[in-house]
Amino acid sequence: MAIDFSTLSDDDLIAQLPAKAPAVPAASVAPSSAAQSSAAPAAVASAVVAPPAAADLSKLSDDELLAALPAHNAAPAAPAPAVEPSKPERTVLGEIGHQVGLTARAAVQGAAALPGMVSDAATGLVNAGLDKVAGEGNGFRFHKVSSALGNVMDQAGVAQPENATERVVQDAATGAATALTGVGVGQAVAKVAGPITKAVGTALAAAPGAQVVSGVTGGAAAGATREGGGGAVAQTVAGLAGALAPTAVPFAAQAGVRGALRGGEASRQRMVDNIATFEDAAGTTPTLGQATQSRAMQGAETGLTNVIGGSGVMIRKGEAQAAALQKSVQDLTDRLAPTASGADAGEAISRGVNTFRDNVRETQQRLYGVLDKHIAPDAPITVSNTRAAMQELNAGIDGADNLSAWFRNAKLSDLERSLVADLDKAAQAQAPVGWRSSLMNAAPPDLNTATLPYESIKKMRTLVGREMSDANFTSEINRDKWSKLYAALSEDLGATAKAAGPKAEQAWSRANTFTRLASERMEQISSIVNRDAPEKIFKAATSGLADGGTQINRLMKSMPVENRREVAAAVLQRLGRARPGQQNEIGDAFSSETFLTNLANLSAPARKALFNTSGYPGLEQRIEQMGRMAAVRREGSQVFANPSGTARQAGLLGWAAALGSAIATGNSAGIAAALGAPVLANVAARLVTNPNRVRSLAQRTELSQAITPAALAATTRIPSGDNGKGAILDGGRPFQNRIKAGRVAREQGGSVMPAPDGGFVVLRGAQR
Repeated sequence: MAIDFSTLSDDDLIAQLPAKAPAVPAASVAPSSAAQSSAAPAAVASAVVAPPAAADLSKLSDDELLAALPAHNAAPAAPAPAVEPSKPERTVLGEIGHQVGLTARAAVQGAAALPGMVSDAATGLVNAGLDKVAGEGNGFRFHKVSSALGNVMDQAGVAQPENATERVVQDAATGAATALTGVGVGQAVAKVAGPITKAVGTALAAAPGAQVVSGVTGGAAAGATREGGGGAVAQTVAGLAGALAPTAVPFAAQAGVRGALRGGEASRQRMVDNIATFEDAAGTTPTLGQATQSRAMQGAETGLTNVIGGSGVMIRKGEAQAAALQKSVQDLTDRLAPTASGADAGEAISRGVNTFRDNVRETQQRLYGVLDKHIAPDAPITVSNTRAAMQELNAGIDGADNLSAWFRNAKLSDLERSLVADLDKAAQAQAPVGWRSSLMNAAPPDLNTATLPYESIKKMRTLVGREMSDANFTSEINRDKWSKLYAALSEDLGATAKAAGPKAEQAWSRANTFTRLASERMEQISSIVNRDAPEKIFKAATSGLADGGTQINRLMKSMPVENRREVAAAVLQRLGRARPGQQNEIGDAFSSETFLTNLANLSAPARKALFNTSGYPGLEQRIEQMGRMAAVRREGSQVFANPSGTARQAGLLGWAAALGSAIATGNSAGIAAALGAPVLANVAARLVTNPNRVRSLAQRTELSQAITPAALAATTRIPSGDNGKGAILDGGRPFQNRIKAGRVAREQGGSVMPAPDGGFVVLRGAQR
């Protein structure tokens, strides 16, 4: 039986050679061409004589070596499949040392990968130039860093991978070491001054954990492809794909899920806004349907509220949102005024208006005090305007004196008579001496020219102003009449101030303008404050808010900040008070629907006057956020707004009927489906109401920062060629002679690797 030489080791193969043989003719030893290699083995055996035992067998071709064997053993056998060399047996300590050596080899190769890429780029240009000049493969060439380091470690006896598994693991470990080296380089570069170096270093050092994972997967993918017979291109593609997979695959998965559930960037931004609205308004989160405002998702949530397993989760979420909104409204009310109520707000309005009135008086006194510096207290003032006003106020009905008495105000009539008496007395005092004795029939002094002291008219005006401020619908003299008298006194005082000079006129103008505006404000709000109960005052103040904000704006500006807050708190507290048919026994039930309706009924000016003048920072914006939250809840699902429960009852009955029917008929699939439906509904309801899930879907889907350095590290593992290209071969084929392959490897600085067909190739450079 013929021996299959392809299954023999080199030593066993050499042992088959004759101990003594005649010299081999030179012409028969030298040939190693493809033609000779392809000749029939029998013909070669007859033409070639076995070499002497002293010949250098490593210089012979595979065919020449086989031809020297005995002729009866020369019949070739079919090539046997490649057999992975068995791993030598070692002790436990020996195996540990072997693995430590492999780890050290991977660490060195990984640490040198990035610097080596830069160095190899430079030496690659030099080698290309030498190839052009001396011819490819002739003369000295620079080895790649990885190849040189491998040779050094081989000579130093560092452990080498002994089988395919160890080689793939070695590739993965080298990838991890390369990634860690890149991270370290990036951290060092980031510390160098300058925006460019900082940006580059930060990019290289980003996401170190993800980089290590990418290094492992990229190295393992490239190594596994090589061991499976893949060439340089296949190894490159596999290495890049493996390195990018840990970042690209999660990115694609997240982008697909988020895109399907929420839509594009506009929908994502809407989710962000809605989540912020719920969190800022009430410290809670929306459901997925509320956040996306997607019709499909809202419909799905409405469906979940009506099926067993999901309804409880959805209803509890709605109740939690309503409770959070109610608490937020109450907390805000307590910060504004802890005991806010309609009665308290009415009293606050009364106090605020009284404070306003007192402040007006104090300011008037101060302004008129400036005028007093320019006009002497006894300066004469004619009061013609005052007399004319009083005559008009006390005018009767011509020809009907008795009827006139019914319409005259006794107090105003007495006031006019008193003024005339004082003017007559002053006129007599101001008349020339002896005017009575000189002319018995002389007319009395003209009252129109009579004057009163400045101080007396000023005080009279102050008293009239006080009566005017205090007047209400129960007063003996109404505000309108006091107002006319006050205006006439002001005209008389103004004429005197003008005559006193520019400074007096300026002081008078300031004091009179302020008084006039304050008087107008009091007249505008008098219809609100002139009520007999604080509740009525509050009701009058907050009526007509849907039509505009003029009245409430005047009132709020007429009160101190603390009184404004009480009014704002009372209004806010009533916005969410549920309707009578939905109230509880205490009467404090809250309804987000009512809150939204009442808030919408407030006109924009009224809302601004109530909440933007309270002195509480951001109050109006906070209340508007609450309104937006209530609006999103209304749109999202009607179940959150007082559900009747009819649909849920129908769903429960339908589920029970389906389960009963399946049990009655013994339909196991139907029973499983009926029992599984509530579980699936519960899981789905929990997913769409989970705050973390909702927030996660609102985030941008971004590639990991590790993708760039991972791709860069993967390029350091690109092989320079594949089997048969860029490798050293014997006669155009992989070496079958392992002795010769080892010799060539030592001479060329390469390494011997098994070929897919069972032979051996000598790899150079980055192919190690």
